Amino acid sequence: MDDSTLIASSKSGIEDRLSIAAEFYTLNNVQANSAKYVLLSSSLPSSKITFELSSSSLVSDTFLSLSSLPLNTSFRFLGVWFSLSASSNFVLKQVRSMVKDMAALLGPKKLLAQHVAYLYNAILLPRLEFHLQTTLFSESTIQSIIKPMFSVLRRKAGLAATTPLALLFLKLPFSIQNAFYRFLSSHIASWQTIFTHPDFKDFALYAISYLQGYLGAESCPTTINLEPWSQVISLRTHTLFNSLLFSSRLNITWSLPFRPPRQDLQPALPLRSILPHSIFQTAWKLWKNLNLFVLAQLASPCGRYLMNWPDLRYLSILLLVY
Repeated sequence: MDDSTLIASSKSGIEDRLSIAAEFYTLNNVQANSAKYVLLSSSLPSSKITFELSSSSLVSDTFLSLSSLPLNTSFRFLGVWFSLSASSNFVLKQVRSMVKDMAALLGPKKLLAQHVAYLYNAILLPRLEFHLQTTLFSESTIQSIIKPMFSVLRRKAGLAATTPLALLFLKLPFSIQNAFYRFLSSHIASWQTIFTHPDFKDFALYAISYLQGYLGAESCPTTINLEPWSQVISLRTHTLFNSLLFSSRLNITWSLPFRPPRQDLQPALPLRSILPHSIFQTAWKLWKNLNLFVLAQLASPCGRYLMNWPDLRYLSILLLVY
């Protein structure tokens, strides 16, 4: 038995499942190496947790101690990689490694530039596109990711290593796909499918309404200028926001079959109800100018934590932080 996964909403639930698993292993003469167990806990990250299994004649050791992974550690579940901190660092490392490995493989081979371009277009880009289905990086980041492959391409084409990328596209007599445009097109197509498919109607409304509420926008995010939020750190891993932002920079407009009204997806908690009157009176004009009224507007897109210091500094609301 490989890759068994136990899921529960509480520690007692995990203990119950561990007890059942231990009895099953004993009955079927299976040995499980507890040293290879991986524990993930959203409530107690980076902690050593001791589980007490149910007493049974089939369970020899009723205590099991495991260390939970940090929140920023990526883990694999059902073939998909996740991170509870909504960090894209692991995905970035994966795709960088893929490009470097392919560049190292093709570099010493006796290939023409056309061969390298074909492998880049037909093999590498589809693989990267698959790994980046839920992550959309900026154009500069994408260019840095694929840089090793273009170094190989320049060398095979007999061009100087300092040849600008734009000139490389013009000089070579064959087509080289723009990675960023391809990935952006893929994300736009995916979101358009979600927004137009009747089975995804509720999720589509939730996604666009949540983003609208988080931005504190007066209308649908597809119809407003998103540049004021382009440097907000907590939005850099928000796929929908990035898709809308990068599309607007290319003058690509989105057509949605609905226009969600302004609404908060969480119970609205007015800022005036949680801060002293002196602070409220001092900051009221600033809040009004920034259209900030409820606590949810200062929270992260996932709603689990407040925005960090750089985000607040960028939005010019440092006086709210004490």
